[in-house]
Amino acid sequence: MTKYLVQKFFWLREKSLIQISQKTLVSLFPFFLFSGIIRVIALSVFSDRGYIHQLFSMDSWLPWDQAISQVLINFSNFLGGLAGPLATYFAGKYTAGHYGRSTGTAGVTALLVSLIVGSQELLVGPLHDGQLTRINLPATTNIVLAIFLGYLIGQIFRLSKASDDQIVDKDFIYQPKTVRPIFLSLVLGVSLNLLLVLGNQFNIFQTIRQFLASLTVSSHHLLSTFVIGLFSSLYAWFGNSQAFALNSIADDNFALENLTYAVTHHTTTGIPHLYTLTNLYRSFGLVSGVGAVLALLVAILLVSRSQKDKKVSLLSIFPSLFNNGASFMVGIPVLLNLLYVIPFLLIPLVNMVIAAIALCLKLMPAAVYPVPDGTPSLLYAFIGTGGSLRALAVSILCFTVDVLLYLPFVRMGNRIRKDLKVKGESDEAI
Repeated sequence: MTKYLVQKFFWLREKSLIQISQKTLVSLFPFFLFSGIIRVIALSVFSDRGYIHQLFSMDSWLPWDQAISQVLINFSNFLGGLAGPLATYFAGKYTAGHYGRSTGTAGVTALLVSLIVGSQELLVGPLHDGQLTRINLPATTNIVLAIFLGYLIGQIFRLSKASDDQIVDKDFIYQPKTVRPIFLSLVLGVSLNLLLVLGNQFNIFQTIRQFLASLTVSSHHLLSTFVIGLFSSLYAWFGNSQAFALNSIADDNFALENLTYAVTHHTTTGIPHLYTLTNLYRSFGLVSGVGAVLALLVAILLVSRSQKDKKVSLLSIFPSLFNNGASFMVGIPVLLNLLYVIPFLLIPLVNMVIAAIALCLKLMPAAVYPVPDGTPSLLYAFIGTGGSLRALAVSILCFTVDVLLYLPFVRMGNRIRKDLKVKGESDEAI
């Protein structure tokens, strides 16, 4: 099995799209790192609903806390909104460079196309009110789709003549032929924007979302919870930024019913819904973060031979502790990485199984109480149960199991790096 996975890894590594995707993801690391750190500080420290804010009663002695929180959140959202355009920029740049074309021109063109595609007002605004269009950064994005768009732009430059993508010649004279790949790229951007507009007009995307939501519906609530947990991990592995958003108890109707019952009866015994997203996935499936990346971080620090991966892990400790592992996932990278896809998808389910057994055997109470924003993932169940040490013990057990399950895959990464060195290839991004 191990030999087969290694062979598949080497086969995928030879594909230009995979190579470019890996380079792009690693290039995004500092932006995700800064965004994650700022967001954690904004939500946990300065927000009045934040964990550290409430723990130290910062309302009583910290002035301008809410204003600071809003500024930091806005800045984090700004950096997060740039994730898609930046991914497209780097992908376009690296694709053009891969085929010997102008990286600067292709990268900037890809960035512009990404902004065009992401701006809903480009075509909708003039149709509705005739106002000038505005370019708005998207609230959420799919990193993989952004990379693929940049890859397409790079291919447009690749298929053009080498002289077509040079803005100036050696004598600094403008080259009119440059407009060819740029024009084709802009046409592609407007066309994709038109398709998105038509999709929204005819409710195509809403229908798709409803269909996907229906896949998680089951007469057996426990099964539905596991399916939703699996889909959430899968979305994250494919680079959907929505998967990294902090989930609130307000998004779980069953959790709200449990909270009402607990407040009314002053006990969690006999709650109407035992196996909810809050009780299982958010409290224990995410005990090591999305895809249990915090456990992977620890496993890398323990046994990895890659100095790059260890450095990324050390820099990502702070945001990852607070369930913001996006920077770690692009820095390693974990996204689109076959080496880690199996544990990334399955380990959260293992945690949920452990939690479900503990709940069934009444070894711990259910997590029914609201948890402050920016709470470290390991403490989510502890706080959600009203301070149950048994729930904390189960969380620590899950985290320990997660680390142990990731160790073989990190060691497999060491083996792959060794084989790459034998072949004389770079092992910086696997």
